[in-house]
Amino acid sequence: NADESKNKVIPLKQKQGTYLQRGMILPIEATFDGLLSSIITSTSSDLGEVSLTVTNLSTGETWYDTFDSSSTPQAMTPISGASGYYEVVYVTGSGDMYEGGFIL
Repeated sequence: NADESKNKVIPLKQKQGTYLQRGMILPIEATFDGLLSSIITSTSSDLGEVSLTVTNLSTGETWYDTFDSSSTPQAMTPISGASGYYEVVYVTGSGDMYEGGFIL
């Protein structure tokens, strides 16, 4: 469960792409910021245009965001912060997909 006053790292797994990175640090990191009720995305390399979809599977709410990781290595996507199980899906410009989830 996420504490409203602390950040919670969202574990991501690479689901598809040209090269599956096993046991390596992923080039994308997601964190839930409870104070801002936002998903903070950080990229460690240029992944091109990144699309983010966040879905609260308990309520059906969905949020979308797109950013260019070459000019914006850190992006913030506000969400409602309602209780439930959230699914986070990133798709990079090269077609790599990263998925994760967390509970509020």
